[in-house]
Amino acid sequence: MDIVVAVIKPAKPGHATMTYRPQLYEILLLDSKMPPGEKGKQSKYLPMMTIKSMDEEPRELVLTQVHNLTGIKGERALLVQWNNSLHSAHRESLARFSLYFVPVSLNAEVVKKVTDPAQTPPSFYPLEYVIHTVNHNSIHFPSPTRTFLLQLESWLEEKHQRQTAIEFMFQQRADYRIHFTVHNPVFIHSRLSVDVDSGSNGKTGNVPQEIVKTANEALAKMLAIEKCNTVVINPLFGSALPYKTKPNTYVINQHWPNMPSVHVSNNSTGSRWQDRYPLHNYAAQGEKRTVELLLRQGYSPSVLDNVGCAPIHYAARYGHVNVVEALLFAGCSPNLVDVEKNTALHTAAKRGHVQLAKCLLQCPDIDLSIKDKDGNRAVDICATVLDKTVKHEEVEKLIKEAAKRPSFTVAVFLMDKSSKNLKLISGFKTTVQQLNEQLMKEFNLPQNYSDIFTLWIGSKSLELQLKLESEVVKELQQWYTRCVNMLTSRRNPSDEEPILTWRRNVKVSVEKEKQLQHPKALDLLFYEARHNYRSGLYPCGDKDTISFATIIFSLQHWGATNIKSILSNLNHPQLVELMPAVPIKPKDTRHWVNKISIEYGAIKDLSKQQLKSQFLSACQRLTVYGSAFFTGTISSQSKRSSSSNTHCYVGVNDIGIHIISVQTKQMIQSLKYKEISWRHVQEKTILEVKATKPENRNQRGVIEIKTRQAGLIDHLMQQLSRMAGDYANR
Repeated sequence: MDIVVAVIKPAKPGHATMTYRPQLYEILLLDSKMPPGEKGKQSKYLPMMTIKSMDEEPRELVLTQVHNLTGIKGERALLVQWNNSLHSAHRESLARFSLYFVPVSLNAEVVKKVTDPAQTPPSFYPLEYVIHTVNHNSIHFPSPTRTFLLQLESWLEEKHQRQTAIEFMFQQRADYRIHFTVHNPVFIHSRLSVDVDSGSNGKTGNVPQEIVKTANEALAKMLAIEKCNTVVINPLFGSALPYKTKPNTYVINQHWPNMPSVHVSNNSTGSRWQDRYPLHNYAAQGEKRTVELLLRQGYSPSVLDNVGCAPIHYAARYGHVNVVEALLFAGCSPNLVDVEKNTALHTAAKRGHVQLAKCLLQCPDIDLSIKDKDGNRAVDICATVLDKTVKHEEVEKLIKEAAKRPSFTVAVFLMDKSSKNLKLISGFKTTVQQLNEQLMKEFNLPQNYSDIFTLWIGSKSLELQLKLESEVVKELQQWYTRCVNMLTSRRNPSDEEPILTWRRNVKVSVEKEKQLQHPKALDLLFYEARHNYRSGLYPCGDKDTISFATIIFSLQHWGATNIKSILSNLNHPQLVELMPAVPIKPKDTRHWVNKISIEYGAIKDLSKQQLKSQFLSACQRLTVYGSAFFTGTISSQSKRSSSSNTHCYVGVNDIGIHIISVQTKQMIQSLKYKEISWRHVQEKTILEVKATKPENRNQRGVIEIKTRQAGLIDHLMQQLSRMAGDYANR
């Protein structure tokens, strides 16, 4: 049996309690310029080994192999189960391979004296970079490494959804933890014996730094006590002062057999600043572990205390960089200001704290232009601070270099084909909600409009409305490998380049939309309605078609003085631009032009805004308006011919489901929720819609829509049908 090994270590502390992101990890890869079968190509691949006998225990063999290859002792080896979505595509060809996950500690490093002789030296690489290169083929990854990397990411994401799973996976092995189970705080095992295997040679290099620090501090205190003749530990010793313990808080050890009787003073509980703001208190003390524990318990990292400071301000003031990192990972903004309008970067500038400045400047959303109450930016403070030192100069240099970095932006298109470049204020973690807020400010829309528009992602064959919490960059990166492959039948996903658009929220009712009055919001809705009409997604009668075409013509030639001449010379190609995307015969051109000329006489005196409002009002009367559209096929059968498939658009809104022919742009069927029942037949990728009470002979009893998007349609119909029911009951 062949085994593929994924050696993973955390990129930064706190990974176990966070939502999965590739940025949280680094992965060990072998680097070879001439891998087997790929001469001359630079390649990276996961370590592999072969087990000849099935009687051998693979986990211990895997850990031994990793140690021999890197000099690193892994905590454990876990078999990674196949993801169901990858099983059918790859399982048969890769049946002889097994993937083992080997977690190692944050400080694990490849031992050079072990790897130097190797022709394919192993190194740790950011998992985010590796996944990105796999998806974009920028570096060669031979099979099965490519497949297993994608499988590993899916597996890690699933583990992060299970409470404490990641924490236990990366926990130190039991034999290592027992090694430190002693009561003497001065004890460090390497002082007593040499760990030959680890090559420590009696040094403390492999001992966690927290243990080393605690032990050294305790040893220093004990050595100081040895020099004294008399040691008084109790500061009240010999003072004859009455004293009674009144603890403010306490924790009882439930495993201790004789629990002492401890009473809490009623007049002091919660009255002190330390009790009301424990996160602020421990941030000021630099107690990183306690800070992380409180964050996991739900304490907000951005709350200001009674003097207007957040935990990050206290951690920065006392130089606790590791606590600042933990707060940033928990979602605290580096731009948070205290009562004096100071950010943590202002503090770093005042104190010349280089490491703190480096930590803060790594945040892609940090705003270097923020001014304190005196109008100074952080860089200004570095230049004017009294008693300026070399460290202040270095912080100033770091800030100026950061100011030259290109800002990360993403293009978001509007339905009038214009676009806005928006800043990724949280880097690759920027959410749909954050971009929505930027666009709301861009168009000066009131706060009660916040749910009217939202981000969609789409390409030629698929359009999806994104959730507010979705990370935009991640959605763009996974569009080809997940959405297009899973939800369409496209053979060449590379043709499906994704773009982001800001459009109407499909979950907003038409009745709510009719109440909107803001000119920019109405403009955005008009351009989307015009696009859908022109694309043939709004089937309508001749009367509405003439009205829509006339309004579009009027807007195109607004202010022209020779309208009669333009109308009389309107040819077939120009007419096609005004009509839905359906075949218009050249011989019918004059008929349609005459109709438009008559209609134009009734609206020629309207303003642009009035024309747009009239167009939008007419669209809102259509049953299909406000739909999210999907694609699929339905079976049709007649007495004279055998069954055939008709390509169709499937529109879903708060009224019901609407099926439109792709070829003719005519409505095949439009059914309200109260008239139908439906179910998703997952194994056949079919949405089965049943009319409960067919009103006429042409209305089918059961419609089968075959589409890979059936699950999405079913989920959206469930949500919108409930919304329609709630609205009807008001």
